[in-house]
Amino acid sequence: MKKNNAFNRGSFLSLIFLAMMTVQTGCKPGNGEKTNPGSKTDAVEGKDYLLLKRIRVVDPAGFSQPVEAASFLLPASWKTEGGVQWNTTRCLSDMVQLSLHAVSPDGRFELFIYPTTQFDWVNHPQMMDALRKGGYGSGCTIAEPMDAATYIRNVLAQQLKASSISASPIAAIEEQLAQQAAQFSAPGYSIVPSVAEGKLRFTDGSEGIAHCNISQIVQQMPGYDGSRISHFQTAVNSRLVLRYPEGEEQEARKILSTLYGSLRLNMTWMKAIQTLFDNIRKMVQDENWKRVQITQQAQQEISNNIVRSWEKRNENTDKSAEWFSQHIRGVDSWTDEGGNKVELMSGYSNAWQREDGSYILSNDPSFDPNVSLQEKWTRMGKQ
Repeated sequence: MKKNNAFNRGSFLSLIFLAMMTVQTGCKPGNGEKTNPGSKTDAVEGKDYLLLKRIRVVDPAGFSQPVEAASFLLPASWKTEGGVQWNTTRCLSDMVQLSLHAVSPDGRFELFIYPTTQFDWVNHPQMMDALRKGGYGSGCTIAEPMDAATYIRNVLAQQLKASSISASPIAAIEEQLAQQAAQFSAPGYSIVPSVAEGKLRFTDGSEGIAHCNISQIVQQMPGYDGSRISHFQTAVNSRLVLRYPEGEEQEARKILSTLYGSLRLNMTWMKAIQTLFDNIRKMVQDENWKRVQITQQAQQEISNNIVRSWEKRNENTDKSAEWFSQHIRGVDSWTDEGGNKVELMSGYSNAWQREDGSYILSNDPSFDPNVSLQEKWTRMGKQ
């Protein structure tokens, strides 16, 4: 079995979404530091400034103690909820479920991040029958293969009871993912990534931006009857929707771009998940699992390559998330005191940072959070 690529459970939102989590929203104020005595002291959040809070994505039950899996920025006023769900399933892609739901105080903006999943298909009648009976395959859902744009139109839209206005590939990201996948392809074996953006319309007139990232693993093999068998494993690595009021797409894109640009992954947690999956495979001894050893071996190689691919990057970020942020282009670049680059929602002339990972943005020249909020904030430089 040829080695597979780093796509099955690893991209954003693999956060991403990246999103089986308990969200910690507590925030301790810093020490007061008045740096501008002439600054206004009656500033109102949402009017005079925007507070971005780092949402901590925590796995509370997967290991001996809660572990932070990832974090990202959202407006601090949003209500955010999510939870880790560990499922006992033969499909390893569905075992660790991350999901997130966030909504603005007025309910006008709403974010959905769905967990990773996988579905399998084979184009041979006898093998398909065996697949349906559980005697062949990975134990994942059985469904026909599809690309990311089709998934947005036929699955995400229906899941949210919305209609699909459009869905098309993001060619620039697909090209970069295809370059990564090419090194793992071989005769009779290929990995086909697809990334798409769609626009949805909800029954109340609001609209939504949908993003989906899929990697399709295709294995070709000769059949005993002389036919050519194609086995498809379709891994939905990330699926995200941001609903917004009609006419406010630009603001929605700023929110999404900030989320992607601020995403930080905990590679220690990711490696622990991988080790768990490896141990599960070693412990399984029953006959049904033995029948799918080839497929399980392929999944293990996919997972191992996910880790190796991430290790080549900055261990605290996800490259696919960076590509999404660049695609949306709704951020400005800032630098902190240490010269570190941070991408925050565009359209603001002033920015401050706090030690807990929160940020404040403002266009009001008389606003200073050190005075107005009586907290310690450090001004940032705009690039």
